[in-house]
Amino acid sequence: MGRFDKGVSYYTIGECEIQVNFPEDDVKCHWCPFLKHYDGLNRDKCGLTDEILISTEIIGMKCPLTILTDVKTEDMKK
Repeated sequence: MGRFDKGVSYYTIGECEIQVNFPEDDVKCHWCPFLKHYDGLNRDKCGLTDEILISTEIIGMKCPLTILTDVKTEDMKK
C-alpha cells in the first residue's frame, strides 16, 4: 500500500527564479541551456515545460521566461 493510494487531497507548490543569457538579442530555444535533444526521436523538448518544440529557432509557446534587458558582456563579469 502506497502513501497516496486513495488519491492526493492537495499539492504544495514551489517556484524558482532562473536566469538564461541569450547572445546579442538572439532569443530562441537554440541557445537555452534547458533545451533537450533526443537523437533517437530526432526531437527537441524544453526541459522546463516538457513542451515538444517544432523548431529551436523560435521560443516555445509555453516558455516561462520573461525577457528583461540587455547586459554587456564586460558588465556580467562583475
